Amino acid sequence: MRYLYLLAGLLCLGTLTIHALMGGIETLNPVMASPLALEIRGAILAIWHGMTLVFILSAIAFFWAFAADRGKSRPVGLLLGCFYVLFAGLFAVLSFLWFEDLMILPQWTLLAPIGIFALIASI
Repeated sequence: MRYLYLLAGLLCLGTLTIHALMGGIETLNPVMASPLALEIRGAILAIWHGMTLVFILSAIAFFWAFAADRGKSRPVGLLLGCFYVLFAGLFAVLSFLWFEDLMILPQWTLLAPIGIFALIASI
């Protein structure tokens, strides 16, 4: 099951790539070009880059967990697994409640597998 940490790390890198390329063009750039107050745009930009850091650090943590002793890696898998599953749930619930369509905010389709793989690997 340890290979699931490796898979979770690779999915983090893939999600990072999608976040940086497609997400930047489709989401971040229009928000930054909008007439929203500078403070709001600044907060969105900080959160955006914060998620970039989360993906990078998560990938590193998952690769470490893959290589490390099972006893040492288990807390990493549990913590990050819960984070990604809960974050995926947030996107799915908001997408359904606001739009009645789970695919308006499809980020959950990338975040859920990362969390599920991490949780299974930590068992």
